[in-house]
Amino acid sequence: MSNILIVTDSTICMTVEEAKAAGIEMVPLSVLVDGQEYRDQVNLSSAELVAKLRAKAVPKTAQPNLGLLDELMKQWKAENYDHIIVFSLSAHLSGTYQAFRLAATENDLTNITIVDTLTLAAPLRHVTVRAVEMVKAGASVDEILAMGKTVFDDTVSYLYPETLEQLNRSGRVSNGVTLLSSLLKIKPILVLENAGVKIDKLGTARTETKVFDMIIEDLKKNNITKETHKLYVLHCEALDTANRAKDALVAAFGDIALETLELPAVLAAHAGLGTIAIQAARIV
Repeated sequence: MSNILIVTDSTICMTVEEAKAAGIEMVPLSVLVDGQEYRDQVNLSSAELVAKLRAKAVPKTAQPNLGLLDELMKQWKAENYDHIIVFSLSAHLSGTYQAFRLAATENDLTNITIVDTLTLAAPLRHVTVRAVEMVKAGASVDEILAMGKTVFDDTVSYLYPETLEQLNRSGRVSNGVTLLSSLLKIKPILVLENAGVKIDKLGTARTETKVFDMIIEDLKKNNITKETHKLYVLHCEALDTANRAKDALVAAFGDIALETLELPAVLAAHAGLGTIAIQAARIV
């Protein structure tokens, strides 16, 4: 078996225990609440973040703690891996990718490849789980990187917040837009397109059914099929909504592979309670 370490960040929708059991080195992002820094999934669980959101906290997310990254790089260097592959969430959405590069340079790690995946959450989970399987099967670094590129070059993500309140509190949406959306009872749909540099508005709708219809239409425009892709439905305290989304997706795509996960802190902290996300990742 190749002595290759697979690393990613805590947007992969796993607990520390789950990542360890899967053979993945998961580096926590930082979550800042009321001036205190927490390490995502280490000393701030998803349930604890939800409790803070219920209390109207305004959490902020940041790249992994640089001191922690320095410690990890020193540890990995001492363990003499043949190679280290890091799959980082999009550099357009976080400073995590640059933080990995800086820490690797400062520790003179030369046997490391840091990939800006241009996405986050479920596609990272999808790739890192498969990468560990490939390591166990004796795959080369180039083969693993090629697999990752295949997935990251063909993914799309949708965000459907219940309201714009948390996005407003975190400064992502103006007071006027939030008020207008509430008064008109408009449901926003946000999208991160393949290799997208930012999360944009896909559209708005007045009913949940129309929201799902618009997402399904866009998925089909992106050539998503049950033969080629797996779909992930992520949620923050919105399991009922997630289940209705799954029903709509199955009705549209048949027996497509589907998995339900909790929304990672980096999205939940900004989008808020009641949010769901739908992500597509190519089967490899």
